[in-house]
Amino acid sequence: MIFFIGMLIVIFSAMGVVYKAFTAYMPTSIFFKLFVLFMLYMSWFAPVWLRWLQKIPNIINNDIYDAVYKLGYFMMGFVLILSIVIIARDILWYVLYFISGKQSFFNPDNAHHINITNIWAIALSLLFSCYGVFEAHKTPVVKELFIQDARITQPLKFVVASDFHINRSTPKTHIQKMINAVNAQNPDYILLVGDIIDDKPTEKVLKKFKMLSALKAKKIYISLGNHEYYNKPYTWMIEFAKLGFEVLQNSGEQIENTGVYVAGVPDTGSSSANYKRAFQIAGDSYKILLSHSPADFKELDKNLVDIQFSGHTHGGQIFPFQFITKKANNGYLSGLYEKDGAKLFVLKGAGYWGPPMRILAEPDIAVLTLEPKK
Repeated sequence: MIFFIGMLIVIFSAMGVVYKAFTAYMPTSIFFKLFVLFMLYMSWFAPVWLRWLQKIPNIINNDIYDAVYKLGYFMMGFVLILSIVIIARDILWYVLYFISGKQSFFNPDNAHHINITNIWAIALSLLFSCYGVFEAHKTPVVKELFIQDARITQPLKFVVASDFHINRSTPKTHIQKMINAVNAQNPDYILLVGDIIDDKPTEKVLKKFKMLSALKAKKIYISLGNHEYYNKPYTWMIEFAKLGFEVLQNSGEQIENTGVYVAGVPDTGSSSANYKRAFQIAGDSYKILLSHSPADFKELDKNLVDIQFSGHTHGGQIFPFQFITKKANNGYLSGLYEKDGAKLFVLKGAGYWGPPMRILAEPDIAVLTLEPKK
């Protein structure tokens, strides 16, 4: 509830800043002001009215809805970036005003200059938005981890991926790009760390979901993220099992005679994670944990796990939200962390949520190579 209230405060504050910037310093009609206000509301609250549209019969499988869905979330991302640009402009403007000794040229109340820079702010925000779309849809970069351990009896290669966020409007080309990125590494095993699905199991979504059958490995393990829990998690468990994936729900499995044990717990914000139960038959194996959220790693008993893989953060997805995201996840954002002899690797994810954009948070997957210690 506190997070929700905080988000509303941020949204309405950002709306106020942009609304004032575009209506307070030039003579405008009431219709223009209402239009600006309407567009800000429709953009910021795109998730709300898009969810409402889904309740209209037959619309969710309609191509028109796909286009509206993409436009709505693009506009959400655009006004978010526009708000950041406007705030940054205003801060810089006041700094220059005081540094210059309050020269009239830098006067923050100069309506002519404000209107000109408003146009530049729109252009710059549109440029950043288009860059963000490109960044979000490019092939995920590969982060490599190499670990040797005496308990491991033979070399193994894992590909770890998270946050595909497949929904009814995810382009098939983007799904295929993520699949190809994983298969290109020729893994022995694939580990999926939640938020692979981000929609209800409708006919249209299931068609895209079944593209995951093209993933190639001896076995694929998955733990669920919060977005699977938002969208009928037990149905999705069944669907993952139909594809031959091993759903790890407070459970684990020895990987043949390799000395490696893989366990998974559900998203800790959506269900109860039982780490001891997940590792109860692990013995003296090298232990891998799949846990969608990284936040609980700080308090986790480090004797239970050797390395934990998490996603969820998206690396902040759109700058400068890296700072907020890191704070909200106990200081974990992306990359490798170590504490008390255990490791945590946080993926930025291969897909995106909400606005189809990434800025300074490129998509990624991880390759974990395990070898016996010589």
